[in-house]
Amino acid sequence: MKKFILLTILVIYSIGQVEAQSWKCPENIRIPEFKSSDCFFLKAPLNYDSDNTEKIDLFVRKFPAKRKRKGSIWLIPGGPGESGATLYPLINQFSELFPHMDIFIPDHRGTGYSSKICPKEEVVDSPGGMALSNDEWGPCFDYMYSNPNYAKAFTITNAAKDLSLLINELSGQGERYIYGVSYGTQLVLRLLQLGTTNLDAVILDSLVPLQDDEKYDLSRRSFITNEVGLSFLQKFDETFPNHISIREQLKNVIERAEKDQEFANQLPKQDLTILFGMMLDIPYVRNKIPEIIKSLNKGDFKPLQNSIAKITSFYQEYGANYQSSPNSIPLTQIITASENNLRPDITKANVAQESRELLFKSPLPNLIAENTMPTYKRDNYFGKIPKQMPPTLILHGNLDPKTHIEGARKHYKVLKQENPSISFIEINSAPHFIALFAPNVFRKAVREFIRKKSIEDQTMNEKTLSFK
Repeated sequence: MKKFILLTILVIYSIGQVEAQSWKCPENIRIPEFKSSDCFFLKAPLNYDSDNTEKIDLFVRKFPAKRKRKGSIWLIPGGPGESGATLYPLINQFSELFPHMDIFIPDHRGTGYSSKICPKEEVVDSPGGMALSNDEWGPCFDYMYSNPNYAKAFTITNAAKDLSLLINELSGQGERYIYGVSYGTQLVLRLLQLGTTNLDAVILDSLVPLQDDEKYDLSRRSFITNEVGLSFLQKFDETFPNHISIREQLKNVIERAEKDQEFANQLPKQDLTILFGMMLDIPYVRNKIPEIIKSLNKGDFKPLQNSIAKITSFYQEYGANYQSSPNSIPLTQIITASENNLRPDITKANVAQESRELLFKSPLPNLIAENTMPTYKRDNYFGKIPKQMPPTLILHGNLDPKTHIEGARKHYKVLKQENPSISFIEINSAPHFIALFAPNVFRKAVREFIRKKSIEDQTMNEKTLSFK
């Protein structure tokens, strides 16, 4: 971080009342896709709704338009603990799709190079880099509880107001588009609730459920994962009907893992149901689930081991080139506990009991149970929808194990009542994150939508997602 701060300032200028600093970007020489990018730090209020004069830094990376500029598009990452680095691997894809647009990718407050909840422990030159190492958790907790007003300022609404400030100050002339994925869709919708930013089009990838939808709440993620997993197995059974039900075979494997110690000793230490749940996130691993189940029934552990290696490799390699890629767990926990967990009193024992019979599970409910981090009070924007929206495209996979398609459809229908210029595209067999895992459908749908500022509701197919 010291080397980064000492890098030469290229330009310092004022835009309205906000001071923006343009820096020589970190990592530009080392990373090819960064070579043309510009970077900015803007000062923003720690808390927009108080007399507090404390400021924080917001980091934004800009990729200039490849052709004659016509406007800008803002790419909003998920999380809430993810930085803009999660979208850097897709920059060439977005540059091809929007060649006439400047592309801006911000780091949410609390992530990446923007100000962190734990300023000493979540920075590049700390022992664990931007990720917290084991001996950094204690000091990080101490800082949060010693500075509660600071920690509690890292809210969704303040992050949305950050976005409004950034977009209004840096976009320049021309059309303004915005893309959000996962939690990024929630943040974009909160931005639209504010009504302080003019946008010409919105793209929502893997739409989160309504904030007060108890059925699809984060504390019930394992039920969502299980339903999607069973839907996948049913699709397989329908495609290949002349075999013993793959669902029954999985049930037998899990029961054997609980009762047969010799069999269990050859399995990974991780809960088998959680491993199968994780496989649903990555299509080329997910499509191997039937083979893995059949092999385990025969006592062959190699396909399972290969799939675990692929999962590990995916998460280690995706975004690994970027120093700012580690998620901020403190930010994730604070936002989740404050307004994205409708059952804040649930215990880890409750989670274990209610998910006992599931064949596919998520680790998330157990991780967010019994929160010990500071929380903030929900504000007037909680659970509400924007009153006015520009033309909006929603893309959602019908095998999304994180944000269930029925939760997305319900959210879409509520939004549509007040905002008729919204379209919903369902992608067959797609998981979470359409831009990454169904790029051909994403490109086709977005191009038509941007050209016409509308597109008919429909179901589309991505050939690479089908299993053979």
